This record gives sequence, structure tokens and C-alpha cells, in this order.
Amino acid sequence: MNNQKTEILDDNVRCGWVGDKPHFIPYHDDEWGIPVHDDQRHFEMLILEGAQAGLSWSTILLRREGYRKAFAGFDPEKVARFDARKQTSLLNNTAIIRNRLKIKSAITNAKAFLKVKKEFGSFNTYIWQFVGGNPKINYWKDMSQVPSTTLESEILSKDLKNRGFSFVGSTVLYAHMQAAGLVNDHTTDCFRHPSNFSAQPPLQRPTGSRTSDSETIKIKRVYDVPTPDDGFRILIDRLWPRGLSIKKAKVDLWQKEIAPSTALRNWFQHDPAKWKEFQTRYARELGQKNELVEEVREQTLQGPVTFLFGAKNTECNNAVALKAYLSRP
Repeated sequence: MNNQKTEILDDNVRCGWVGDKPHFIPYHDDEWGIPVHDDQRHFEMLILEGAQAGLSWSTILLRREGYRKAFAGFDPEKVARFDARKQTSLLNNTAIIRNRLKIKSAITNAKAFLKVKKEFGSFNTYIWQFVGGNPKINYWKDMSQVPSTTLESEILSKDLKNRGFSFVGSTVLYAHMQAAGLVNDHTTDCFRHPSNFSAQPPLQRPTGSRTSDSETIKIKRVYDVPTPDDGFRILIDRLWPRGLSIKKAKVDLWQKEIAPSTALRNWFQHDPAKWKEFQTRYARELGQKNELVEEVREQTLQGPVTFLFGAKNTECNNAVALKAYLSRP
């Protein structure tokens, strides 16, 4: 995506990914990031995002009307009844991406979609539970900070695959979450970000009142019961804690990319005798991840933060090491 801010046709500043593509403007302004609660709209985005795999979103968006006509107005009940003859017809339809696997996937997903709808009453009810029923508002300064996948999208992807869906990888599902407004990833200078039209701006400390990282960061085992004073809860582990559900963990952000590498973790094995050397090696790794480190540091300016870890050792673990690194002068 283009990271430069865009001003087109008016004075509104838009997210960098709009670039110089006029057909992106109405999609960005009127759809992207706005909460969706209509099942047919959810199904439409699943078809389009699945079709995008390996291609650009621009390519798919320009064919949107072609897809609408080809896939019965994105009606999952009709698409679920598409037979072999219809599939052959779609393979000859130049208004869509003529990929046999993607076409077959759309039909398979329609059948799985209807099963989810039957089980939960609506697909909308099902999918919104992965963000606790409310949109997650992010405060990214630049599109380069926006992740391509998150803990929620990974868990949603796994669950959908278990339910028979295909072309629903974590990246595809995060794109769906963004498009359907489960998360709002408009950058803070974009006129569509909530902070630019809401009476409640994000919490920030006054200039000059910054406290040290050591004062704003708490350390807690992820298996312990969450409490209101935890503030923003960040999991500092490369692996998701075994046996713990996302709902029970109440993790706001899974920063697995900032956790120690697999090689370092396997070498350390939480051996107290290797603790000092582990901290030194981990600090070297963190020195190569300045953007991620600064994102975490920035979060401490927004309010209390709790670093979560899964290890049994409460004194020698990733979270303790990261806090020490951030507290260095």
C-alpha cells in the first residue's frame, strides 16, 4: 500500500492506500471501516476477499459489479446451489477472476456460511464475537504501522477452516475485519478516523507529564485473572498460551513479532543460569525491531499497560526482559 497521505477532489486527507486511484475514494469514504451487520454484505466481502488472494484489491474492486451479477447478488442461498454447469459458465465469465479453485471455494463457502447462520442465528452474530461485539478502534499514525494479521484474525481463520471454509487465511480475514468495521484502521490524520469527528479523543497525557516506562508497565502471567487496573494487555510470547481461549485471556494485542526468536527461546528454556545472557541476546534482537519497540513504547503513553507472559517462571521471562529493555536510559 502507498503510505503517502492522499488529498483528491476535496480537502479531505485520506489513508495512504487510496493513492491516486479514484475508484478507491467512495470505497474508502463510505464503506471501509464502517461496521457491517448484514449477512449478505459479509458474504459479499468473503467472496471478494477470497478472490483477491494473490492479486491487488484494485483488481477485484474494479470487477465488483461483475461479481455481483455472476454470484446472484451475493445471495449465499443461491450461490450454495450452483452446480457443475454454473461453475463452467463462471470459468468463461470475463467479468470475474476465472480461477477454478476460487470459484469452487465461493460455492463451498456459501454452504458453510449457511451452516454458521443456522447455528448462530446469523453470520453477523458469529463473527462479531471475535472482537467482543464492539469495533476495535486503532490509532495508527501511518499505514506502515497497520498489521496484516492479528490474534483475532488468526483465531477466526482457524475456526472458519474447521467449519469447512477455504481461502480464509488470517491475512484475508483481517482484511475482512477492516472492511466490515470490526476494526477501524483508518490512520489518525484521515478524516474518517473516529478521533476526527468524535467528541471523545483518545486518551493522552499532557506534554511534559510523561512517566517512565517502568512506572506504566505491569507484568502479569496471562493465566492469572485479568483486573480493571491492567489497562491495555499485551501478550509478549511467540506462541499462544496452551489451553487458554481468547475470551478468557482478554488480550488486547498479541505482539508475537516482538517476542524472542524461536532459536533464542529454545536456547534459553527459562534457565535462570542463562538469564543475563538471554537479556543481552534479546536486546540485540530488539535493536533490529525499532518500529515495533516504539509502537509498544507509544502505547504506554496512552495509559496503563500490562505485559503478559505464559511461562511459569515469574522472574525470568519475555515480559520482564522487554520491560527492562524499555526502561533503559
